[in-house]
Amino acid sequence: MTNIAIFASGDGSNFQSIIDAFKTKKLIVDKIILITNKQNCYARTRAKINNIKNYNFLLQDYEDKNEYERDILKTLKKENIDYIFLAGYMTMITNILLDEYNNKIINTHPSLLPSFKGKDAIQYALDYKVYLSGFTIHYVNIEMDAGEIIFQKAVRVFKKDTHDSLKKRIQKQEHKYYWQIMNKIIKGEI
Repeated sequence: MTNIAIFASGDGSNFQSIIDAFKTKKLIVDKIILITNKQNCYARTRAKINNIKNYNFLLQDYEDKNEYERDILKTLKKENIDYIFLAGYMTMITNILLDEYNNKIINTHPSLLPSFKGKDAIQYALDYKVYLSGFTIHYVNIEMDAGEIIFQKAVRVFKKDTHDSLKKRIQKQEHKYYWQIMNKIIKGEI
């Protein structure tokens, strides 16, 4: 029995591809929950539409980030969560979760790491006029986007690309591969 938590802060398009894989039994897990840190992020709507439990934690409701993550950890324990997969979660993870979920927190990031860490990776790729961008699935550690790389997929950057056009092509590949890599991690193949 494997239970996973998806952490998201925004639209949740990767979350939707994970839901779709779960519903069609391509993603082999028993339960998915969603953890969000924004009151009005669309990922929460996606969870409601698909009858997936959603827990929302707002950092401003806590004394500090440690208290915030301890509360998240209580929920993860209550739900018997085995793995955490970040899908557009725009907050750094601290040792509270890292220690408890050692090598069981995975992120997808819209660049070919180690290039263009952090926010605005797609815009950086365009600004630097690179001819290849893509995405990276990696283990999460205490440093931003610096954990061991699990999988990368390149996406060609064209001169006519805008932020939106490149983002859509990268996301299309993320939606195709993220849940497949999740399966491999859960099965112990990675």
